[in-house]
Amino acid sequence: MSSDNPFRDLFANAGIEGTNDDPDSLPDLDKDGNEIEEVVLAYERRAGNKVITTVRDIPEEKTEETLKFIKVSLGTGGSIDEGVLIIQGDRRAQLTRFFEKQGVRVRGERE
Repeated sequence: MSSDNPFRDLFANAGIEGTNDDPDSLPDLDKDGNEIEEVVLAYERRAGNKVITTVRDIPEEKTEETLKFIKVSLGTGGSIDEGVLIIQGDRRAQLTRFFEKQGVRVRGERE
């Protein structure tokens, strides 16, 4: 997916952070030990042809930290609704690579 962003090199050369499409180059989410063992990804179409990716089964105490890390690292918007992370756009492939790099098992829709 990183090749889909025509501005990636421009942002990187300008030193702008938070625009990284390549989860392989991201720092680790949990430095104290991996508390997230498994997540479930899903893809939904909403009104107005809006697309979201949901992430379920993240422990409640880790949802805020995980959402913030994903938003900054992947340069996307998101929110939390009843313990479910809602990420704007179809980010299934990026999130799969991101979580697998963290050692988290990923279930559900991957692509």
